[in-house]
Amino acid sequence: MPVQKSGSGIDSNVDPYRRLSASQVIAHNSCPRYWFYGWERRMKSPLPPQIIRGNAAESCICRILRDSPVLVERDADDQMKSPLDQNGAPRWDVEADWPAPGLQTLEKSSWPVSIDSLREWAHSRARIHFPGCWDEAVSNWLKNPNRKGSIEDADPEECYEMILQGIDFHLREVAECMESTPPELEEWRKGRSRPEWPSPDGFPRNWILPHPASQASGEEIHVVEAWEITRPWFVDPDAAAFTQTATHPEGWFQGEYDMVYRWGGRIRIIDLKASLGSSDRSHGYVDQLKMYAWLWYKTHRNQDLVKELEIWYLGAFEPKKVDLPSIEDMEKMDVVLHDLYSKIRRNRPSIEECPPKPSPLRRFLPGGVPVDDGQTRNPKSRCKRCDYAGICEGSGAESTTVRFEKIERFGHKWPITPIGEIKSRFRAIGQVSKLIPPKLNEDGSIDIRFTLVDGWDRAVVRSHRSGGPSNVTRSISEGTRIAVESAMPSLWKGQLNLDLDSQSSIKIADVSEESAIVEIETRLSVAGRVWSIDAFPDGHGVNRWSITLVDSSGSASAVAFRQFIPTLAPSISRGDVIAVLNGEVGEWGGRPQIKMGPGTRVVVIDE
Repeated sequence: MPVQKSGSGIDSNVDPYRRLSASQVIAHNSCPRYWFYGWERRMKSPLPPQIIRGNAAESCICRILRDSPVLVERDADDQMKSPLDQNGAPRWDVEADWPAPGLQTLEKSSWPVSIDSLREWAHSRARIHFPGCWDEAVSNWLKNPNRKGSIEDADPEECYEMILQGIDFHLREVAECMESTPPELEEWRKGRSRPEWPSPDGFPRNWILPHPASQASGEEIHVVEAWEITRPWFVDPDAAAFTQTATHPEGWFQGEYDMVYRWGGRIRIIDLKASLGSSDRSHGYVDQLKMYAWLWYKTHRNQDLVKELEIWYLGAFEPKKVDLPSIEDMEKMDVVLHDLYSKIRRNRPSIEECPPKPSPLRRFLPGGVPVDDGQTRNPKSRCKRCDYAGICEGSGAESTTVRFEKIERFGHKWPITPIGEIKSRFRAIGQVSKLIPPKLNEDGSIDIRFTLVDGWDRAVVRSHRSGGPSNVTRSISEGTRIAVESAMPSLWKGQLNLDLDSQSSIKIADVSEESAIVEIETRLSVAGRVWSIDAFPDGHGVNRWSITLVDSSGSASAVAFRQFIPTLAPSISRGDVIAVLNGEVGEWGGRPQIKMGPGTRVVVIDE
């Protein structure tokens, strides 16, 4: 099963938003500091136009594979669109919404009868699907406020040729199937071999009728049967991102396969790359596939082994075969990866724990063929092409960071808080008032709400909307004097709120302990360089302006919603130096956040 969520053995302490992934492992192996900036600080690298090629190629290839030569004419529009649920995942169990059962089978005289005629049909389908896939990929890139480069650098003809190459790679599977006659042929002809997670083909999960392409029992396999039987599982091109993932049974690792071939009873995992395969990334792709072989093994109770691993570099002419890890290799991998997960995802490492130690760059020929003695000798070679070189002290590059102590604007001297010194969590002590009886949830978290009273000062203490604390004293009651630890402050109509999440706790305060509510600072001013524009209102689903700011001490996000989005927002670009004055301190996803609201001002600073 290529899609698997975490099972009954899941560790309740695993944060689903902090799982380990193959891309993180590759990044950490390349340079721990590179991983830290990209994943712990979540500083997004700019998206080059080459991303258009990869997204369009994968989407188009998957749409062609989803089509059937006995149901879809070569020049027909896309007729196999998958029904989706509210989360964007295919509605496999709702039979009435799937398109294939309602399509009329084409006249048999129009079916392909050979690999060559099947190729003609598939290439015709590429001509139909490609314009829409390319336009969608271009539109998504243009709407991304964090893009870089020019659309002129994205070549649609190059992408189209890569798509045809990918389809021709698949037709080799079809030809091999016809030559070998797969053992599941007769069961497939009876409609009895449909897996729990079917390959996207326009039919619902539970479909027991024979496929329209099936021939009579005992007949020689037809080329259209081979197309249907060899169809790999792939990420449904209509599905939302991250709805088709596989998760380690304990919940701490997650991945998403590009394609999984299952015909003939042999599991083969394929990774699609719309490139030549001649860059340093080819080294990481090999590690990625080995991790996917391990993930398949672990998600199938250590019993089902992957038989082959391949990388399809669509700019090359031959798939690259990757050596399979042995069972012993995978058991070692399980330990090594879990140790890495514990180090960098379960815990939150400091920047000092992720030193700038880049690995050598490696050179490859087209097709991912390694060059003899292909490692660069200069240890800083990787730094020269790193997006974070200007903020990393280990790169040897000129620093691009800024730091301010004060800024004079609007007739006032604003003290500037270094981003690395932002305090987003606080401690407060007081008496419990207006306690609503706590509620214990199935995940062990507690819904709680009361007013904390400290002399004349008040704060509403409540569970955070993403989940409350689990460490709450059983002695809490009306009038008890308690200490709230690691609470996140916010203001609403002048009222101080203290939000509690899994990192927060409530305990009985000692008589000698003091931590005044009035000392909680909710306002601050920061200045830094705009690292990325993470969100911009689009009039549809996005109603916020969000950026990442960097100064010489650290990074933080800054966000404004609706009427509080500054009028300067459309003119602010990546690399600008700005100040957010009188913002509200906050936290989101483990990193500091400055929220813009009433009284907040944003100014651009000339360097």
